[in-house]
Amino acid sequence: MKLSVCIPNYNYEKYLGRTLDSVLEQRNVELEVLISDNASTDGSVAIVNAKRDPRIKLSVNPCNVGFAGNLDRAARLASGDVMLMLSSDDLMRPGALMAYASLYEALGADAQRAVITSSSDIVDPADTINGRIGPDAEIWRASDLIHDLPVEVGVHVYRVEGTELLRRCLATMKNPFNFLATAYPRAVYERVGGYGGGRLINPDKWFHWKLCGAGTVCYYVDAPLFAYRVHPNNQSAQQAAAGALKYLVDEYASVIEVDGKLLEQLGVSRAQVEKAFVERDIARHGLAELARGRTIKARRILGFGTAVYPGHALRNQKLWALAGLCAIGPVGQKVAARLYDRKLRRGA
Repeated sequence: MKLSVCIPNYNYEKYLGRTLDSVLEQRNVELEVLISDNASTDGSVAIVNAKRDPRIKLSVNPCNVGFAGNLDRAARLASGDVMLMLSSDDLMRPGALMAYASLYEALGADAQRAVITSSSDIVDPADTINGRIGPDAEIWRASDLIHDLPVEVGVHVYRVEGTELLRRCLATMKNPFNFLATAYPRAVYERVGGYGGGRLINPDKWFHWKLCGAGTVCYYVDAPLFAYRVHPNNQSAQQAAAGALKYLVDEYASVIEVDGKLLEQLGVSRAQVEKAFVERDIARHGLAELARGRTIKARRILGFGTAVYPGHALRNQKLWALAGLCAIGPVGQKVAARLYDRKLRRGA
């Protein structure tokens, strides 16, 4: 089995060398490393060329095609059986690809439709671990645990049919997979049309939903096989700095673009998806922003939700509560912070 590691890059010379080393140091796997540089203005290209490893293939875009567009540029370079998208500031842990290759080999016929993801460490710019991203209990449930795959003792593995996983995602508006840790057959990537470039800031969630709806079976390995880097210029930081509306436009697009026939197959109505959007992306996201003292962002979120789905918004009690808290200024912020902290402690 040949594995294609696709790395989109833009101006990450500070981290790119470490990212490449973490991939090139993977052992006992057939591997290609495919880098699409999005017209970087720093020394990224020189760093790649200095590696002089025959497994590396570099393509440099003549102009910046945007984040989502560059994901597909990187993916189109792939020739392997299974592919994986890795940000150019993140890391693979030793043995990560061997673990994935072993799982695919153990899956037999299911390997052709299997999507595999894993947990990740959270690291700072100096590679110090300060957290972990694990399975979301609303998406990956205890009843999904399986025990017949070749993993280390004590490592939990979850298995869910893609359509069931998508049903859970539509109810919660969540992303089922970790961007940097998700592998899938190249044939499945091609079948769903890739990322498609139709999102401003959050393309992976929509792509992952499409993977779930493509007749796949999905696995989550609860071991930190990767490391997600948090720093002032990463995608999450850029998303926060861009304000609420770009994120919400992406989320709204995902709601309206879910195929009606697929919803019928899942037994989910479009109204249910719209209500979930108002409940999760508007009410809960707005509460989180207000709890952080970002009243203007919270009001923008509230306004967006009431504009696109006024009927659902008027019937949502949490949205009314959010509007009230926004209206009473600093007191509302303090109440929101307590409510949000309580929600986090409940794991809700």
